[in-house]
Amino acid sequence: MDDQTKAALRLLAELQRLNGADTLSNPNQTPAVRVTIRTANGEFIGEALLNPRAADEAANAAGVVAEYATAMPADYQAGRTVTPELDPFLVADIEDTFADVDPESYLADVFSSPDAEASLAAYEQMVTGEFDGGQL
Repeated sequence: MDDQTKAALRLLAELQRLNGADTLSNPNQTPAVRVTIRTANGEFIGEALLNPRAADEAANAAGVVAEYATAMPADYQAGRTVTPELDPFLVADIEDTFADVDPESYLADVFSSPDAEASLAAYEQMVTGEFDGGQL
């Protein structure tokens, strides 16, 4: 099976899954849109009947991707995912917050846990960054 057929089958399956997920909670909905899927050379793959909500959600999803492709065409063509820049001051604030946490302040919770062994293993991993294989 070539890549075009695989892509067409995946699209069809996802559209049918989208419609099915919405229909489970609303079984009396009637189809609003019939989407026919064909490969680029015209080979028929299948059809998906979408109720109004599923059709709207599919259009929203396609719109988000279209916005990305339009705003960042080089990244879209290269298949890259946008990685947001992290604010270095925010990262520093988060690191400072966790640096101020006293690990001993958790000991009461560890020892009062109904599963002390798992709690102790989790505590050890959190404090030392090491995990010796104890049950979590």
